[in-house]
Amino acid sequence: MSAAEGEIRRKLQGAWRYIGTRLNGQNWDRGANPKGMIYYGPHGEMSVQIAPDVLRTRAGAVMTPDEAFLALKDYIAYFGTYSIDESAGTVTHHRQATIQPGDAGDFVRRIEFIGDRLVLRPPNSTLEVTWERIK
Repeated sequence: MSAAEGEIRRKLQGAWRYIGTRLNGQNWDRGANPKGMIYYGPHGEMSVQIAPDVLRTRAGAVMTPDEAFLALKDYIAYFGTYSIDESAGTVTHHRQATIQPGDAGDFVRRIEFIGDRLVLRPPNSTLEVTWERIK
């Protein structure tokens, strides 16, 4: 591990609170008060969840198809491991399991630290996801 990777890894490790997502400079609508957390552990483990601000109810003991659809719509959740490419300034999420059907493979994200904030951007994209360190 190089000194640069060690510095990026040190800064990245820990838990981050979801602030918001922007696409093409516009806020991605996840409701008035979405919640989420991304975690980068010291052994290369990671997980992420983002829950839109929607009312999730269940009328009975088993969810109806409509209730299940609403519960999962726009909800993001996966876990796995991560690796850092210090020369590219990226982190790759190596997903082991995800809640999104058909969503497999690695996610590469460019990293930018702005104070206590972390901004993740897919390469060649206008999407950006902002997180704030949980202290």
